[in-house]
Amino acid sequence: MTLVANRTIDNKQCTFLWYVNDIKISHADSQVVDSILEDLRIAYGKEAPLMSSHGKLHDYFGMKLDFTVNGKISITMFDY
Repeated sequence: MTLVANRTIDNKQCTFLWYVNDIKISHADSQVVDSILEDLRIAYGKEAPLMSSHGKLHDYFGMKLDFTVNGKISITMFDY
């Protein structure tokens, strides 16, 4: 089951997507994402280190998420 939640932070939409033990967080301002990640590290980082990635290309559960074209996303699963 996937859970998606949206919240307005600094007058912009912030989207949280949870699947099993992975979270995808997106916001127009990367500093907002960094702040959320720091809060998560403080709350849960003692259990195991939290991994994060920033940028326009991501691997997520076997999918390649490509945000290099402004306003669009390309999702591929060539390995599968």
